[in-house]
Amino acid sequence: MRQILGRVTREEFVGRATELERLVLHASRPDDARGLLILLAPLAGVSELLRQTYDELFSRQGDVVPIYYALPQTETTSVSAAIEFLSTFLLQYIAFRRDEPSLCHASLTLNDLVQLAPAADLHWIEELVEAYNRQRFGDDDRELVRFCLTAPSRVGSKDVRVFVMFDAVQLANFTDSPVPLATELVRALMFANSPFALTGLRREIQDAVERAGGNTDSLDVMRLERLEENEARDLVMSASRRQEVAINDETRDLLVQQLEGSPFFIAAMLLAAREKHLSLDSYLTCERLYVDEVLGGRLNRYFTLLLERVAPEPETRGLLVRLLCESFRSASGGNRRASFESWRKRLNLESVEVEQMLRRLHIQELVNWDGATVNAEVGPAPWKDYLRSRFRLDSLHEPRALVVADMMADALKRAPQTIAQHYRRVAGIRLRELLGKFNAQRVPKVLFDFAKFADVYKGLRPEEISARLDTETDLLRLPQVFHTASGVAFSPELQEFGEESSVVAHAFEGATYTDENEIVWLVAKIESKLEASPKQTETWLGLLDALARKSGFVRTQFWLIAKEGFSPEAIDLVHGRGAYGSSEQEFEILAAHLSGMEGSIQPPDEDNQVELIIPMGADYELLAATTAEQLARRLKFRPEAINQIKTAIVEACINASEHSLSPDRKIYQRFRVEDDKLVITIASRGIVPLNIHGNNDHPNVEQVPENESGDPAEQRRGWGIKLIKTLMDEVEFERVDEGTSLRMTKYLRS
Repeated sequence: MRQILGRVTREEFVGRATELERLVLHASRPDDARGLLILLAPLAGVSELLRQTYDELFSRQGDVVPIYYALPQTETTSVSAAIEFLSTFLLQYIAFRRDEPSLCHASLTLNDLVQLAPAADLHWIEELVEAYNRQRFGDDDRELVRFCLTAPSRVGSKDVRVFVMFDAVQLANFTDSPVPLATELVRALMFANSPFALTGLRREIQDAVERAGGNTDSLDVMRLERLEENEARDLVMSASRRQEVAINDETRDLLVQQLEGSPFFIAAMLLAAREKHLSLDSYLTCERLYVDEVLGGRLNRYFTLLLERVAPEPETRGLLVRLLCESFRSASGGNRRASFESWRKRLNLESVEVEQMLRRLHIQELVNWDGATVNAEVGPAPWKDYLRSRFRLDSLHEPRALVVADMMADALKRAPQTIAQHYRRVAGIRLRELLGKFNAQRVPKVLFDFAKFADVYKGLRPEEISARLDTETDLLRLPQVFHTASGVAFSPELQEFGEESSVVAHAFEGATYTDENEIVWLVAKIESKLEASPKQTETWLGLLDALARKSGFVRTQFWLIAKEGFSPEAIDLVHGRGAYGSSEQEFEILAAHLSGMEGSIQPPDEDNQVELIIPMGADYELLAATTAEQLARRLKFRPEAINQIKTAIVEACINASEHSLSPDRKIYQRFRVEDDKLVITIASRGIVPLNIHGNNDHPNVEQVPENESGDPAEQRRGWGIKLIKTLMDEVEFERVDEGTSLRMTKYLRS
């Protein structure tokens, strides 16, 4: 692939591979004129993605002609931008048709382009340029803008399709233009009958489409957030290699966290490091460069330009900076919102002027404004640092040296805290991910009991622990978790322990969706270098108990995790509350165990699985028993075990026949042969009376009501359920959408 508009090579382009593939695919669909809206989070970066897409499509030299145009960052008019688009469109079209990439960077007049036009396109290009020359001397600017923006629809060649990628991130610069560029742009693209990609700030571009009367249902949508942490790390490393800036893992992670995964911020910092010949291999050099950038580098220029567009008048700009800084302080005290009227009074402006200012800030997601209230505690950290420095320098007139020194001190103190919070958050995310994998698996119960684990496994090598755990017979059946969230989402008081220090997991035991089987797991990781003390344990048990009561949770299970486990006194507290307590080692083993169980799932092997459907009654259960016998013999079960399996099947079939309200009166059976066991699933459709079993693990025979007439059939049913459990190694009931299934497992023993 040739590098034409792209600023980096394809190998150096990281973080947006999936989006790039989707864009190329969207442009290449035959006979599909759907548009694509790329909704961008501020500072998430999109221009290089579009340039890479252009290079890919250009290099293919297929029937798709790529056109890339970005609205200028400098102040200009809608008319000037539209004329520039027309010129760029013709330039890139001719470059593609001639297969001459260098033309894309040439500075040519429209007459020059006519001279370079291929013979197959000469006629319509001449007509387009002549029509433009007539149009530009008219007195209707709106018609001129429309003419320029609709130029791609005038392509006269039938063997190619134009794919316009319009980068409208700077669309807010044209809000006050006499000709509404946003409306004309959306209409021109949507009615061109050719595929396109329109990208811009998400809060602005959706509003522009709606105002233009566009049908968003007919458009595809791609949402671009700031980079995920792993992608941002890759970008930092790639950019550091390209700029030849030394960096290490710690400073890489610091840049990712401090710059919040913004490609713009990351690129600016590393480019500045190269220009100043700096190595970013310590917190000191990173923070010194960061302060320089906020006070006078690219970050400063970006925010200064943005602020000047929001508030052009210097006096108003100063008031706005003061008001935003005061909002940060109010938010730290818990008061995050202010009224629109309070902003109007503080800025001493008319309502319409304040509305325009707030709209610009809202589009950039530097405030949240709903028309009535304003929340300024939403912008990125570099923005807040910039505002604080501007306020101290411009309004308080403090010495620059003092501001620099204070900013450096704050940044250096914040750096290790930022990394520590990052690692805690990663640990918390892993905890949520693990709980999200809970899906009624059976795992060694000792992994939830630190005292027993320490007694049996302390000092053993990992491979020995793994081997012994495989032989554990005391198993715990995990619930089926369907939702996880940070404990802070339920109880803000937990914020002081970290956003991800606690997790609330909503679940059902045995994947049985009834009120009595609903349960909430409340899990917390205790920060402790040594074994968790009784005081720490009691504190967390109290916090989780308060959270449960406040949230109205009926059935709960507490689970505490501490790096080195728990002291004997703390264990007593855990056991006394019916809670679970694990060390980090047990947590890691459990995570590996569940991952291994996921990886071990294989598609059914038809040679090792038999499915059978039999009518209810008429002794058809004997056919099922015979089938099971043949499979058990293949596994070389002992005769005694085979008889137990057959008896259990007969009992289960009779149970299904007598108690199921199945409309089709059929029993569905599956026999699965594995290396060391035979798994039999017996299911029936329809509703099963709730008195058959109480939960998935323990069929509750006591719930079977006494028969006043002493009906022996009912009495035998209770005995039958008990019998099945004694005959088979594992018995699991499950209510499913269509009815009930019973899974029975028999292990092969030598």
